[in-house]
Order: sequence, then structure tokens, then C-alpha cells
Amino acid sequence: CQYTGASGSGHRDLPTVSLCQSACEFAESCDWFTFVPTRDKACLLCSVPESLSLEGECSTDGVATGACVGGPETCPGSPDELIPAELLANSTAAAAGFCGRPPDGFDWSNPGTNNAGDLANADETELFEWSLALHAVVKEWHEGVHAGDLDLLAALAPAADACAAAILDDCGQAPCSYAAALVSNCRAFLLLYDGDAARAFSDDANRRHLFNNHSVFLADDGYFDPASIAAMDALYTDLPAHLMDNGVLGAGTAFCTVTCRDAFTCGADGALQYQLVVFTKTGYNLFQEQLGDRTENAFGGTTVGPAWSPTPDADGLMSLMRHETAHQFDRTMSSVAVALKNAIKSRCTEDENWLRAGVGNAFFQQNPVEIVASQLGNQWLSSTSTQLEVSRYRADAEGDLLPMEWLLLNAIIVGDETSTTFYERSSQGFTAAIPVG
Repeated sequence: CQYTGASGSGHRDLPTVSLCQSACEFAESCDWFTFVPTRDKACLLCSVPESLSLEGECSTDGVATGACVGGPETCPGSPDELIPAELLANSTAAAAGFCGRPPDGFDWSNPGTNNAGDLANADETELFEWSLALHAVVKEWHEGVHAGDLDLLAALAPAADACAAAILDDCGQAPCSYAAALVSNCRAFLLLYDGDAARAFSDDANRRHLFNNHSVFLADDGYFDPASIAAMDALYTDLPAHLMDNGVLGAGTAFCTVTCRDAFTCGADGALQYQLVVFTKTGYNLFQEQLGDRTENAFGGTTVGPAWSPTPDADGLMSLMRHETAHQFDRTMSSVAVALKNAIKSRCTEDENWLRAGVGNAFFQQNPVEIVASQLGNQWLSSTSTQLEVSRYRADAEGDLLPMEWLLLNAIIVGDETSTTFYERSSQGFTAAIPVG
């Protein structure tokens, strides 16, 4: 059912033909879509070479082709695509209108396909299209694509006011209506436009503090509770500056986006809503769990001696948080540190050569990107002394110095020429940072 000659650019979990066509309209490099109702990911977005013709019948339902439906991103003869300034104005107005609090003096004279009266009753497809539009134009503006567009520049301030009004009304937590993605995009736009979280999180002191102190945008549709956010905040507070500035913040990105994909899920629309709330190049996803929901033993499967004094299991949410945060540390590593990591890895042949022996040699050899995240994130950032105990036992009892070499690599990544930082569990989900050197 795929269009002949097209190169697929991605499947999407979208439940209807109209949503699939809307996704194609705002997706980069998508010219043609196909919708196969019998497939789990029914929507396929395609890029079609210019040499191929897309002539044919077109309607709001696409072009029927046997068992599935397909069509171009926009129908022939339809009005020209709105310019970026109009997309920004109309999508932010839709957010304010849906949330029931349009800003005073906002110009409703050209609200796209809607009018002022029916924005508050926008259906799923309309809210989805506004979410797509807002995401597309803000992302391009952030990347400098429209730097010389005077109309867009003039539209920024009133659009920001509209987003601020939508947030004040607190209507975002409705993932089945796509309001979740739309309001989250409003928050991201305000963070980029204002440079702080005063308006983006005017309704939420905890997330406002997280952004203003650490430049971390928690895009979770309000899921995480205050205790969970406090533990996240403490983790960032205790990280050395170089790991935050060059790792978590990617050496220049406006902010890091931490998402909770599950919080945006409503049936089949979760994957796309989740994709629509990410604007920055650095970020990662967390599961839908709170502080205290589960625990993890990051040292499970590790061979130790009779003097073993196991550290209490780490909190599950924060263990994942440390793991995903440590993934960002790879970009901070010098060429010498990278060469050292590769050299140690090349000499590992069995599970016990690794500090995280319970994960094992085969996994790390096949997935080297997980080495720092797993051994530094899950272990070092949770209990450095336990990691030291493991490496010393392996050296003393088995003559295996590889775990000690991994420990020293962690110390190099976290520290500088004369010092490093150890971490020890202080309470559930929290650790104490201990400067060494």
C-alpha cells in the first residue's frame, strides 16, 4: 500500500486518516501518507522524489487505494499554507481559546479554520493540528530558520501572551484531547522566548525552580509529584559544573528537556504527543513512576567477598534518572578518556571484568553507549563506596584490575585534574555529594 517509489520516513501511532494526513502536512520531508487500518502503527509518512507525480483525486479522507488510504500532505487546490506568523498566532490562540481564557485585545479576525466561538470546543483533529503547527513553527524559530521574518518577529509577543493565558487556566492535563501537547508546547515556547520559567510555569513552583536553577524543562503534563521533583533537583544540584554545562545542557543548548512519555499517552496517540513536546537537542525520557514506587539493586550479580556490606537498593525513579543523566556525560569526555574507555572494553572478556557484572560483558560489548550510563549513572552516582568495594575485592581476590580501571575512568569523567566527587545514599532517592581531592 506504500506509494511506489516513496522512501518511508516513519510510522506513527495515529488512529485516524485525518490525523495521519495532518502529521504529514507538518512533518519535515513528508509529501505523501498512507494509512493501513489493519497495522498497529497505521500511519506511514513518506518522502516522494520530485520526479514523481502526485496527481489524483484528493479529499479530506485521502485517496482510496484498495485496503488502505493514501494521499498527499495537502490536497490540490487547497488554500496556500499559512505563513509562520499566522501559524504561531493561530495555534497559540487555539490554546488560549481551548483553555477558556483568551488574552485581552487578541486579534481573532483570522483564526484559521476556526472562529473565536468554536475554539473552546475544538475537536481532537483541530487540537492535534494546532499542536503540530505550534511545534513546527517554534522549533524552526528556535533554530533560526525564520530569523529575517519580520511578520513572525512581530507575532512573538502576542503569541507568548496567549500561551501565558492558556497556562494560567491549567487545562493541559487532558492527553486524549491533544491539549496536553498543545499546552506543553506553549510552555516550551515561553521558556525559549522569556528565557526563564516565570510565565511558563506560573502555575507550578517546583517545575519553575527546576528550570530557573538548572535549565531543565520537565515536560510531563504535571505527572511527577513534589517529592520526585525535589529528588531530581538535588541530583542536578550535586553534579559538577562541567557535567551540567557540557553534558546535560549539551554545551550551548537552550535547555534540557526531560519528558515522561507515558503521561501523554491516550490510546494510540501517545507516541506522537510525546514527540511533539521536544524542542531541544539534549533530553531524555522517564517512566511514569514516582519516588518510592520501586527499588533497584544496581550491584546485583556482582561477585564479592565475605566482608561485603551491601548498600540499600536505590530508588527506582532516581536510578533511571541517574542512568539517563549519565548518558549525557559521553559528550563531555576528552579524547584521552574515550581512548581509555575503548582500551578497557577491548580487554574485557567476562562478566566480572565489569563493575556492573549483573548486566554483563555481552551486553556492554554490543552496546558500548550504555557503559558510562550504567556503571557511572546507576552505580557511582548512587554509592561510590560500594563500587570501590567491588573493584578492590576483584583486584585482591582474583587479580582482576579491570573493575578498578573502570572505577578510575568514572573518577576521571566526574572530576578534573586534581579532584573528583563521590556520592553516597543519604535517604530514599537522595544522595550526598562528597568532594575528594
